[in-house]
Amino acid sequence: MGKTTVEHSKNQYFIENKLTYPEAINQRELQGIARGLVDCLIPVATEKTKKGVVLKSSIEGMISLKTYFSSVVSKKMFLDVIVQLVAVVKECEKNLMNVNNLMLESDYIFLDPRTKKIKCIFWPIVNNANPSSLSEFFHELPFGVVFTKHENHDYVRNYLRYFKEHTPFSINSFEKLIFELTGKIIEKEFHIPAGATGDSSGLTNKAAEAKIRADQIAYNPFSSKASERKQGAAKVCTTCAKVSEESARFCSSCGTPLHHDQGSPGSLEDLGKTDTQSFSETTVLGAENYGGTTVLGADVNEEPDYPYLIREKTQEKIVVNKPVFRIGKESRYCDYFVKDNNAISRSHADIITRDRCFYLIDHNSTNKTYVDGRVIPVEKEVEIFSGTKVKLANEDFVFYI
Repeated sequence: MGKTTVEHSKNQYFIENKLTYPEAINQRELQGIARGLVDCLIPVATEKTKKGVVLKSSIEGMISLKTYFSSVVSKKMFLDVIVQLVAVVKECEKNLMNVNNLMLESDYIFLDPRTKKIKCIFWPIVNNANPSSLSEFFHELPFGVVFTKHENHDYVRNYLRYFKEHTPFSINSFEKLIFELTGKIIEKEFHIPAGATGDSSGLTNKAAEAKIRADQIAYNPFSSKASERKQGAAKVCTTCAKVSEESARFCSSCGTPLHHDQGSPGSLEDLGKTDTQSFSETTVLGAENYGGTTVLGADVNEEPDYPYLIREKTQEKIVVNKPVFRIGKESRYCDYFVKDNNAISRSHADIITRDRCFYLIDHNSTNKTYVDGRVIPVEKEVEIFSGTKVKLANEDFVFYI
């Protein structure tokens, strides 16, 4: 791509991309973005100037991924972002859009601080002079993140190990790894006609699972219907799970030879007006509800998870288990009593929980309240997020969800 610039004014971003020869506009992709073909892509406008064609995009009310990851990051925060980014890539592939035209840089990926939904920039051009690299982006992303020290970091090591053990990079196998790391699984029942694979006696559960593997069934967090998966005759690569046309002899992703017995993961619905038998298949799902997709079997009958503070001085965990949680040095009025710091006011501040959002309010304290190093106004609610650094007078805390 040509020279890309970004301007930031308050909570609004303006991004421009000046095309250079031989780059040109891809009208099909431009119109697809305008129609909302992939709803997680930010609208793009074109402008012809004396110096050439300029692509423009703007967004407000959101923060960059770089800003979001500038505070302490939890496992859930990190993996939720990766799940959405993988889904963006797969949606682009589904609509035959060149995924290398995605702006895969943390400065150009945006996130709604309330809903945590991701929006991306896609430049609809051909002859891209500086294409993005999926493998490089996903591999390098954790190195710019400060992970919370209060969690087990095995998931980060497993994440990085993937790039050493999987060459070339496959978005399908990478998606499978990420959903495994989220730890959310459900059991689904499929039905397959007896003898559909040529065995008149029918398939056993183990044989059926071997024939149609979990890593061949890609879960799309942005899709609200399972029937939206690609249907029809196709071949699935046994190495990287890439779906290719029926006529393909080699996988376009990794080059593995394709055989006639490699069927389509979406062909189950075409089977079966004969006797059926059921078999169990485990499908890995994400931890959140993206784009109307319902998460099944997630944390049923578990105790509610409350947000909490970590007091940096003592490493004490303070569970915020009330809608209005007061902190101060007066034990009669406070939910958390700071008895060993006279700089704290008697009723210093409240943490308010409302509609799954969290706010901090200072009650005219003597030595003030700070959020990420900035003084907050008195008696004004200020929203806080997981990883926010909170300072009451000279006492440091970190807030986690």
